Amino acid sequence: MTGKVDVAVVGGGITGLTAAHHAAVEGASVVHFIGAGVPGGLVANVGELEGFPAAGPVAALDVALRLTEENEKLGVEVVSEDVARLETAGPRWRLSTDAGAREARSVVAATGARLRMIDVPGAARLMDKGVSQCAWCNGSLYRGSEVVVVGGGDSALQEALHLAKFAAQVTIVTRGETLKARRSLIDRAADSERISFRWEAEIVEVLGGDSVTGVRLRDRATGEAEELGCAALFVYVGLSPASQWLPEQIARDTDGHVLTDASFATSASGLFAAGAMRKGYGGRLTHAVGEATAAGLAAVGHAARGKP
Repeated sequence: MTGKVDVAVVGGGITGLTAAHHAAVEGASVVHFIGAGVPGGLVANVGELEGFPAAGPVAALDVALRLTEENEKLGVEVVSEDVARLETAGPRWRLSTDAGAREARSVVAATGARLRMIDVPGAARLMDKGVSQCAWCNGSLYRGSEVVVVGGGDSALQEALHLAKFAAQVTIVTRGETLKARRSLIDRAADSERISFRWEAEIVEVLGGDSVTGVRLRDRATGEAEELGCAALFVYVGLSPASQWLPEQIARDTDGHVLTDASFATSASGLFAAGAMRKGYGGRLTHAVGEATAAGLAAVGHAARGKP
């Protein structure tokens, strides 16, 4: 894998797919490193996208696959490899994978974020044995069972609503007195007879031998602990930016989010960032699409200015 292009996009989620699309529409030569696995990023496991402008319910994976196909028709070269190293090569950037290297005048970083896991006894040991971060993948395994969801944002509420289609009871455990999710999701969860809430509580241990049998909760107001029986625990307690592959000199905040200006340019010339890996990201899919569009166009503009 060798050659030079105008724009390289890194990240196989909706953000990366959108950035590659708009760069290609502008006539730039584009290589898109989507990584291993199916395109779509974290939202690929969501059966129905919330707040996405479409005619009726739409699955994220379907959107991602259609975008990939459309991008290929526009001439985007899709590479199913992860970028192991990004470094400057004169006025260009060199992106290296196990299969080789490519050079680009501009790069859009759109690798998003990873779901955080709770750091309590039993969580790592029982991962994929009842501990999960994909209700759409595993929810049907717990038909008629009691399950727990930890978190208070959009993802936690969306997954709880999906789980309620199968489980006998879904208990949402949240550290605060209120939720951070969208009002529409909160209202739907509150109206569900199968969903209940444990406010101001935190999970301090996941219980079970070969599989999850329950969780130990601590009341944050009183400090009292109790056990809550369940067959599965679904964890949605936030995201960590997937920015570790970028050069050390790229400016980030203390959590690893990439710092950009209003045009999504990073601290390095020709490198742009958009989506969940960026400081200031709005958090919704529509924000990702908007940022990706702007970053892709900015990358094309930078590439054009560098041409003789």
